[in-house]
Amino acid sequence: MVVRILLAVAIFTFITSASAQQPSTPSARAAIAPHACKKPGEHPGRLGSDNNRRNWVKEVNDYLACLKKYAMDQQAIAQPLFEQAKPHADAANAAIDEHNKAASQFKDEQDKNN
Repeated sequence: MVVRILLAVAIFTFITSASAQQPSTPSARAAIAPHACKKPGEHPGRLGSDNNRRNWVKEVNDYLACLKKYAMDQQAIAQPLFEQAKPHADAANAAIDEHNKAASQFKDEQDKNN
């Protein structure tokens, strides 16, 4: 009886320690830093000076360039992962196609026999 209790406690401890080592959510596995691009303020409008409008256009261009660089960097990081996942995605898509064809075939057979 005592051996069973100790065995149960040991198994429970093993299971909880193993699950504690694995991240529970995808976001816990890899925290992706958000971009650090500074969004420009409001457009100075028609009444703003030429200098204010030029500065705003420069801030907008800098912001858009920063966002584009961030997106390109993230895509470069993700590309090997996409390539690694492609065979799995292809296999899943093939199974889905086979499922859809089989379901259609079975439905046609059922309709034909009714």
